[in-house]
Amino acid sequence: MVLLSAGFFTSCKKDNLNTSAGVQFSADTLTFDTLFTSLGSTTKFFTIRNNQKDPVVISSIQLASGVASSYRINVDGDSGTVFRDIEIPAKDSIYVFVEVTVDPNAADLPFLIMDSLQFVTNGRRQQVILQAYGQNAHFFNADSIENNTVWNNDLPYVILNYLQIKPGASLTINQGCTVYFGGGAAMIVEGDLTVNGTDTSNMVIFRGIRLDKDIADRPYDDFPGQYAGVFFLRNSTGTLRYLNMRNSAYGLNIGNIKASSSAAENVAQLQAMNLNNAPEVNIYNSRIYNHAFYGVFGFLGKVYAENSLFYSCGKNVLGIYNGGDYQFTNCTFYTRGSAYISHAKEPLFYMNNYFEYAPGQFIFADSSRADFNNCILYGTLEEEIVGQDASLNPHRIDLNFNHCIVKTALNISNSIFNNCKKDDPQFLDVFKNKFQLKTSSPAVDFSGPVFTNDDIDGFAISGASRDCGAYELQ
Repeated sequence: MVLLSAGFFTSCKKDNLNTSAGVQFSADTLTFDTLFTSLGSTTKFFTIRNNQKDPVVISSIQLASGVASSYRINVDGDSGTVFRDIEIPAKDSIYVFVEVTVDPNAADLPFLIMDSLQFVTNGRRQQVILQAYGQNAHFFNADSIENNTVWNNDLPYVILNYLQIKPGASLTINQGCTVYFGGGAAMIVEGDLTVNGTDTSNMVIFRGIRLDKDIADRPYDDFPGQYAGVFFLRNSTGTLRYLNMRNSAYGLNIGNIKASSSAAENVAQLQAMNLNNAPEVNIYNSRIYNHAFYGVFGFLGKVYAENSLFYSCGKNVLGIYNGGDYQFTNCTFYTRGSAYISHAKEPLFYMNNYFEYAPGQFIFADSSRADFNNCILYGTLEEEIVGQDASLNPHRIDLNFNHCIVKTALNISNSIFNNCKKDDPQFLDVFKNKFQLKTSSPAVDFSGPVFTNDDIDGFAISGASRDCGAYELQ
């Protein structure tokens, strides 16, 4: 009897559970592409695998949007929105089927339907992103604009891979439009780009395509580097009014050549660069921020900007390479380190007047001028203003700060500084990206004779002077 009982209980003993490891997914994102031309549905699946030598229990599987979701899920044969204590045997897997139903004729349907499946295994949180592209958006995938084109605010605009504005063609983007860029996507301008935002309520928005949050519940809209940026090539033009551009890698990239597979052709294009074929970009009342490398990258370009805010970029908020012609009036530039970007070495503003395209091989700019009138350039480094002037270039850097507040270790009695201050500008709250001025700010009523008639928000200026920077104290 004793021997029989011992044998019986031994044979019924369950395998030990793994209480430390997570699980693996066959896909971290399940994408339903642009398939829904009419009312209908489609189904995809992924697997959850336990690679451990012991069984594992997934404490919970939950559809983030619950019963309100456009998605329906089936876990190992059971349908629902929440599943508890799902056991996967050692070295085994289970299937998760996901179905989405989209009505492309619904007026309020977003162009991109996103959700996620949230998993908790042994205290470890994991997720699989669900995304479905609907047809109620204007999609561009490696496309070109070859004629004069106007975008109006009827549906969102989605750029996948790239959109190229050909020489001689123009793209006008009117007020209220939102342009979403897919991962790594770019807008390449060889003709003309005009952005016609009209006020702070009707800005044109350039941003990444991700509308969801990561597993730590952080909006992807806060992440820099989600797409490449906007590239103005040689001889192109641009007028940008009330543009809100965020979260790219290279921001506004102004002056690059059109790359060729031939190294010799690329060198020839570089050597042919001069101020006459420089792109000309004008920026008004815009916000350019949270880019992985540059807010504005100038490469022997021409830029005029006023009443604009540039902040939080990983390399330079304003990087001027190989000279050009630049003028900024009543603009605010600021950067600091954050959870998303580092600000340990590279200055907020950098300028040089040369480009070394091969060891010892230089191109020298035929003009290198940058004027700042009534601007704020401030950050957390001791030196936020760096210029490197090539002695071999006869066109030396011509850098001028007039009635500006600057963060620099340089002596502001230097000839490049005309009536400037080194005081803290006293923004309302840099951690909340509020760059309006406190009443005690040294920027209040600190401007030279050249200033704009309104501020970044369109607030009209009255009196003989205005505040330094993009914002007028109200």
